[in-house]
Amino acid sequence: MWFFLYLYKAMKFLTLTTLILLFGLTGCQENLDFNDSEGLIDYTNEPENQIIYTADKEILIPSILNARWRDFNAIVDMSDDNIRNTLIVELSNRTNENISYLQTKSNLELSVYSLLYTFLKTASIRSEDELQNMTLGNQRNTLIVENANRLANQNTSGLQNLSTAKLVQLGYSWYLPTTYNTLINYDNGKISKITSPYQFKLHDNLGRSMDVLKIVKTNESLNNTYEYLGVYHIQTSPDNFNLQLAGSNDLFKWNHIIELDYDAHQGDIVKWNQGYLIAYEEDKTQGINNIALRYYDDYQDLISNNTSYTKSINTSLHSFGVEGTPDIRNVSGSSPQNGNIQIGFHYYDGDVDRLAMGVLKNGDYWKAWKDALSEYNFREMDFKGNIGSRKSFQYGNTDLLLQEARLIKGDWSTWKIMLGLNVFYTEVLISTPAGSTSFANPSIIQTENNKYAITLFLPTEGNATSENNGGVIYEK
Repeated sequence: MWFFLYLYKAMKFLTLTTLILLFGLTGCQENLDFNDSEGLIDYTNEPENQIIYTADKEILIPSILNARWRDFNAIVDMSDDNIRNTLIVELSNRTNENISYLQTKSNLELSVYSLLYTFLKTASIRSEDELQNMTLGNQRNTLIVENANRLANQNTSGLQNLSTAKLVQLGYSWYLPTTYNTLINYDNGKISKITSPYQFKLHDNLGRSMDVLKIVKTNESLNNTYEYLGVYHIQTSPDNFNLQLAGSNDLFKWNHIIELDYDAHQGDIVKWNQGYLIAYEEDKTQGINNIALRYYDDYQDLISNNTSYTKSINTSLHSFGVEGTPDIRNVSGSSPQNGNIQIGFHYYDGDVDRLAMGVLKNGDYWKAWKDALSEYNFREMDFKGNIGSRKSFQYGNTDLLLQEARLIKGDWSTWKIMLGLNVFYTEVLISTPAGSTSFANPSIIQTENNKYAITLFLPTEGNATSENNGGVIYEK
């Protein structure tokens, strides 16, 4: 019996691969159109999806990373056709759809199908075994009914007229606040409620404002070392900033150590093996911003600003030539020259800042793409302004993200902090002692088991004078 089961699976895989080669690796764009007699709701002619993209990788790469079907190490070497091929095989193996049906679908449709499957699995609405026996029409119908039951202002007939991408976005709108209530609950959430100990208008021992502080726990055993190191920038002129390094043993009192670079700001820092990797935004040429990297082999090299590797990454996503606010999402290998670095960042399109991501391979090859799926979800939540700085962190076994986003273009009083899971987000309603309401440049690290240190920047607009125009740090 086991022999025949193994033979069946092997034949199915070979058939899938053969059919992909026969049908080719391109699909035509068309409206999603299910007519599933087993579905709870009869529907056809789904409205055209409104996800806007200019290159296939802008939807394919976020989709496959969101599903965890490949990681950042793999996608750096994958072509768009490779990723499309992989989505088809994975969807066929994981659902009750055949290869010929999936091969007729566009890259956008395949991406949306993967989002649908991943949400039903992530939210435990259906198990992997159950999903494997369901058509995509069944899965869509299941999500319609689930959303109607969970969302007070929605019903099945109205949901039936929405695109599948919108249905998934609505699903995360109830799933994220429910699942991560202990983090974002307004009354006592670990991120939402700023309670003692905290420090507003954070500054170093030289009295300088520590703007956009990002922290790393050192775990060093040497004498005369700090338990925490932080990178931040200071303003040197109306349009210029310099990147700094400071150390602390309690997170609230910081001693300046050294200046890392000039015309540099918006830094991030992580520990990589025995060394430290720093990414930041530099603008050595006025009006042209790009991502820069520095690697230090150990603690002593870092506090001496003695680099073993530096890299300035040329902008590539838009002709305006502005890319920045990097956050180091993942690293692999032993060093930048022998490993991969995944970086989230923003690019400016001449109107607002938008999200992007890239992978640097072996310290030299850079592959970057616009994140069209995150962009779609933010605009669906009515964010009209910049989508900028962010910081990833691990909560239990899940990788989450804190992301800044501005509701109204040009209005500094409308900065919000969002909690993100892959390409989906929910607002973190932050409560401060003086009632401030606008927050930006989030960062978070785990200091010990179930305890986190969070830093934010509070602009002047929308915030109390006792708290604004500087950074805050709090630990919960």
